[in-house]
Amino acid sequence: MESVATVCKARLSIADIDRNYYQSHQITLAQQPFETVHRTMALLVAYIYNANDRLTLGQKQSSNKQPELWESSPQNEIKLWIDLGQPDPKRIKRACNRAKNVIIYSYNESHTDSWWHKNKDKFCRYQNLEVFSIDADELEKLNNRRMKLNCTLHDGELLINDGENNVVIERRQLM
Repeated sequence: MESVATVCKARLSIADIDRNYYQSHQITLAQQPFETVHRTMALLVAYIYNANDRLTLGQKQSSNKQPELWESSPQNEIKLWIDLGQPDPKRIKRACNRAKNVIIYSYNESHTDSWWHKNKDKFCRYQNLEVFSIDADELEKLNNRRMKLNCTLHDGELLINDGENNVVIERRQLM
């Protein structure tokens, strides 16, 4: 029996005071059977932190060579490549060579520190790379197949409210 993805629709009202960006977005997330809720919610957080009209979700089914999220220029060049978790240094090298800017959001605190210490010297050579760690544990209470989230960013801190729960996310910059 083949497992199918769980589809989640999110309506986001984003007030990014840091970037003076105020917009609403509707996105559809497909949580594959092998993915955790933490990963899906970390993808949502990465989207919120980088939201703009050209930000696109990657195609998970097509290839492991695509970013999780990406933004292209009008000339179809990759302006922004976003990955989640603890990607392999070879993947990050390829991303840094293809995209103007690359961001990694590591969301599994128990694995982030060892992954970072093992790879930071390799990553430091890339001037177009930023690495953040986020704690995705609290996000689980927001997970719903139909999410309606009010998101406020200020001084790097993200407050997400779904009408019942308030969750505060802080990005810890590793690089």
